[in-house]
Amino acid sequence: PTIDMTAPPPPILAEQMWNAARTIGFFTITNHGISDHDIDSIFDLSQTFFDQSPTIKNRVPFDRDRNSGYEYMTQAPASTKTCDRKESMQITAREGCMEGLWPEYPAEFRRDVEGWMVKMHALACSILSLLEPYACPHLPPGTLVRSHNLWKEDGQCTLRLMHYPPVVNNDDDDDDDDDDADDDDDNATTPTPPPENLWRAGPHTDWGCITLLFQRLDQPGLECRADPHGDDYWIEVPPVSNSGITVNVGDMLQLWSGERLKSNMHRVRMPRKEEEEGRKKKGRYSTAFFL
Repeated sequence: PTIDMTAPPPPILAEQMWNAARTIGFFTITNHGISDHDIDSIFDLSQTFFDQSPTIKNRVPFDRDRNSGYEYMTQAPASTKTCDRKESMQITAREGCMEGLWPEYPAEFRRDVEGWMVKMHALACSILSLLEPYACPHLPPGTLVRSHNLWKEDGQCTLRLMHYPPVVNNDDDDDDDDDDADDDDDNATTPTPPPENLWRAGPHTDWGCITLLFQRLDQPGLECRADPHGDDYWIEVPPVSNSGITVNVGDMLQLWSGERLKSNMHRVRMPRKEEEEGRKKKGRYSTAFFL
């Protein structure tokens, strides 16, 4: 479902979110207060970072203990046991967590990411406040929000910038337009995948409370289970304009709610041939904030 955050009064808004969160665990919000300019800017920043050569990106390698840094096709969900066909830059907002892991370029990377995370934190907390009376009626008001801080010693909020490289056929002719490409940037494409065991992101749930996901309108692929407790029937979770935000419940909120809210399995499928050809093999970008 799509929920307009300016249309109903807060009690009805909370009920709409609750109904979606306890049935399928996913909903999309519009008119949420984040400007189109800010959304476009974070995608521009992400693309500028990922457009760099592997050598430069690997100057800030992923640190598993800090859950931060750059990784390229190393995440392998238990559901597939094969690495996701994506690269990501992960920023965990915990004290000292990003020391030595901030990219040098773009120069504005740290400033813009920190500003973006403040806005994401505020929006995610407002959604959590609406769900809390339904999900955790036994808790004093504000308990869930007070449990999530930015850049504190116990901070766990995380931003992940993601790029899913375009898929090319092994027998594709060389593209003359790529003659001036950086020879070191050999991760710009991935081979044609066997559809049965490779995914841009394998089936998984999110471990936190709620996730805010931004997608681009012409870059589909996200799917979730039609029934969180059902079989493997999957449905699309399409972008709703470039400013719509997909919200999903995470494992922690499902636990805190006594499993009344649903942390649903989701995945990003490999692109269909016509999708890649229609976009001239530009790949897919998304950004997720985990509260």
